[in-house]
Amino acid sequence: MNSTAIEPAAVRQSAARREPRPSFLGSVRGEALKLSRQGLVWAMLGLAVVFYLMVTAALSQAAPFKQTLQRSPATFLSDLYDIYQTVFDTGSGIVLLILSARLVGMEYSGGTIRVLLARGAGRLRLLLAKLTALALLGVLLLAGFLAVTAVTVALLLAAWRGTLPAHPWADLPVAVLIALVSTAAAILVGSTAAVVGRSLAFGIAAALAFYPLDNFLVQVLRLVNALTGQRLWLDLSAYLLGPNLSNLPSVLETDRAARVAFATPLVAVDATHSWLVIGAWCALLAALSVVLTRRRDVLQ
Repeated sequence: MNSTAIEPAAVRQSAARREPRPSFLGSVRGEALKLSRQGLVWAMLGLAVVFYLMVTAALSQAAPFKQTLQRSPATFLSDLYDIYQTVFDTGSGIVLLILSARLVGMEYSGGTIRVLLARGAGRLRLLLAKLTALALLGVLLLAGFLAVTAVTVALLLAAWRGTLPAHPWADLPVAVLIALVSTAAAILVGSTAAVVGRSLAFGIAAALAFYPLDNFLVQVLRLVNALTGQRLWLDLSAYLLGPNLSNLPSVLETDRAARVAFATPLVAVDATHSWLVIGAWCALLAALSVVLTRRRDVLQ
């Protein structure tokens, strides 16, 4: 009697041990597949290409821009860095904010989070797989952008019969580093917004509102300082994420006067300060996502 009762239980335990569990690489492939099959991804990439072509067409028709190349190739190159860096940071930022919030939030809104966890995906492993897939997408976007921009600049130089300075790529490593940091920050903002709200709609709305609110807050702090005369309000602007990201070209590309398109801190900050603030924000967002993902129950 005992042997016959124990035997099925032992068989079941042995089968459970042999049952394959999802690997991390398999989870990453699954999340990458989700991204590749979303029509929104391809639609946004198409809009990004259209936006890029519009910017390039505007540059090719700008007579002062052509004159700058003939008069001062160094200034022309500096303007190119500023323009295309802003184009990439803005365009990829919007794309990654939406896609990161969507990729994380869709599991909660669709109720599939319970299915994935029941199959042994693991909460933190699932979150890390999503972040890894998004990071790979960000790297691909940057690589594609660099390749297309190199061809664009070559065509402009050929059409305008211009030449670049002797070392045109001196600032490129710094520009790539800034782009990678902006990409990572956008992914963390979008994914954290979805984790906090556990909703696709909330995640996308909060992610898209984050940087505009950051820039708007700088203007509010400027106004409050003018009304109160207290420097404290100016100092607070030095601890916002968006302004410090916008300030990176100015503090890192020291061989030229970089121009930024968005708000920067209202007080002078150096590169060390900007790196520490950005690192603290990224660590805070990552920690918040991990803690909430690990501790909160999945009831929906």
